[in-house]
Amino acid sequence: MSSFISAYSISTALRQSVLTAQSNLAQAQQEVSTGTYADVGLALGAQTSQDISLRSQESLLQTLTTTNNLTATSLSTTQGVLSSFQTTAQNLLQSVIGSANQDGVSTSLQQQAQSALQSLISGLNTTEGGNYLFSGTNTSVAPITDYYSTGAANKSAVDSAFSSYFGFSQTSSSVADITASQMQGFLDTEFAPLFQGTNWTSNWSSASDTTTSSEISPSLTVSTSVSANQSAFQDLAQGYTMLADLGTQNLSSSALQTLETNAENLLNAGIAGVTGIQTSVGSVQTDITSANNQMSVEMSVLSTQVGNLENVNPYEASTEVTNLQTQIETAYSLTSQLSQLSLVKYL
Repeated sequence: MSSFISAYSISTALRQSVLTAQSNLAQAQQEVSTGTYADVGLALGAQTSQDISLRSQESLLQTLTTTNNLTATSLSTTQGVLSSFQTTAQNLLQSVIGSANQDGVSTSLQQQAQSALQSLISGLNTTEGGNYLFSGTNTSVAPITDYYSTGAANKSAVDSAFSSYFGFSQTSSSVADITASQMQGFLDTEFAPLFQGTNWTSNWSSASDTTTSSEISPSLTVSTSVSANQSAFQDLAQGYTMLADLGTQNLSSSALQTLETNAENLLNAGIAGVTGIQTSVGSVQTDITSANNQMSVEMSVLSTQVGNLENVNPYEASTEVTNLQTQIETAYSLTSQLSQLSLVKYL
């Protein structure tokens, strides 16, 4: 029995070998270029699940870090607004203290209070990234009603309370007849409640008492916003409105003194409250910085562990590329020589 292998069969086998070598070469070149296995699952086998777990942990920490950076920006803006509240309240407080027993300052005091109230409202309605910073969890709604907008509920409530108690409006010349005792009675029984409880949430604020919270690390969730319903803001709003819209410029000196004493107490309380809020926000900012630093260290460790699994040996990868190139070139040469063989040459 005899057998023979034709040149055609040999040539076909060589072509198949070249195709396989070309595919392996492309994969080897990719590994040299990227430094990692082209097919991680194939290369790692049973260790693939460990690799996936490490990458999942790394991804979670990266997501938290990115979110923390956005939150840090919002808190920084919040601190800026709170600082402006401090400055405005301190300036008005100094004006109130300085105006004691001085004639002709009521108009300027009223104007300064109006400006302070507008600044407070504007500040509490600050947005960052399309969200209202002081709305609690109602981030899509402006938290504070603009007192100076047409038909504002908070302004209407003050006007109604004043008119009901005294029998005339704040702009009436009769304001000059209000005694200190009458003013104190109004402030205690009618005016102060306008800035508390359901009157506050109905006429002034659309914010929720519940603030937003964020997971800043796998083990720590913190409150990351401030609600406009904080008593500090209510105190400031009451003090500002008291000086701005209770007929300040026309009051008798005794009634004005009563107004200023009450406003001074409210401004002091508001300033102290804002300081407390600033401290709380600062504590959260510190927590976020610490969390980011810790997660950066952890991500570095995880990245090293992933690299130990996925990275190829550069020398071995380069050697593989060279070997495959040599293999392909040899196959090309043999194929060419086979194609030139002819039986006729030997007959």
